[in-house]
Formats: sequence, C-alpha cells, structure tokens
Amino acid sequence: MAQKRMAIIASKATLDMAYAPLVIAATAQTLDTDVRVFFAFGGLNILHKEYNKRLSPPQGMENLPELAKNVKWATIPEMLQMCKDAGVKLIACSATMQMLGYKKEDLIDGVEVADADKFVEFSLSADSTIFV
Repeated sequence: MAQKRMAIIASKATLDMAYAPLVIAATAQTLDTDVRVFFAFGGLNILHKEYNKRLSPPQGMENLPELAKNVKWATIPEMLQMCKDAGVKLIACSATMQMLGYKKEDLIDGVEVADADKFVEFSLSADSTIFV
C-alpha cells in the first residue's frame, strides 16, 4: 500500500491558527503519512525565529497561552521542532517572504523555501489537503 500524503496550508499566525496545522501535521506523520505544510501570508510568521515565540491569542481566547501551559502543551517553537523531528516538511512561501522582506536566515532552521507551484504539484496528488 502506498504511503498516504497530506498537504496543509497555514495562512494565519494567531496562536490557535499556529497550533492547528502543527498538531494535525505531527499526528498525521506518526500515522506514516508524507506531510508537507506550506506557510504563506500571515502563516509565514509561524516559521519566523522571533515572531513565533510571541504569537497573539485569538480574540475571545486571550487566556489560551495559560490554558496551553496548564495542560502542558508544547510551545509553538517546540511543536515546530517536533514536526521536523517526525519528518514533516515545512515549506515557506517564497513570494510571501519577498513581500514581507524576510530572508531564509529569519526563519527557523530546516525550512524549505519554495514557490506555490511546487506545493500545488504536491497537493494535487495528496490524499487530503487542509487549509488553516
């Protein structure tokens, strides 16, 4: 049986919108799935070395950082490392990087930079595609 493939697009960088694609990606990877997460627009900030340490909680859930800490959830930088360690491919959108003025060294280590067409090619053959 061929390995399943999952494409995830992360487009926002509030704390809840950062946890969602990372939790899904890490979980799917443990189920022997080839997972690739494409970070574009606001989602690119999840990969930023400094910005990802201070993501804002969503309106109405201002206590999310405290709740996550109380149940011993990993931080976003820790979740990114868990995903990388599990083999999830983290892909930064090159066009968004250009638009925001980010350089590869602004991002965490181990991130691939690619144009949208490379990710679309993968997602067209994926078993599931998730947009967050």
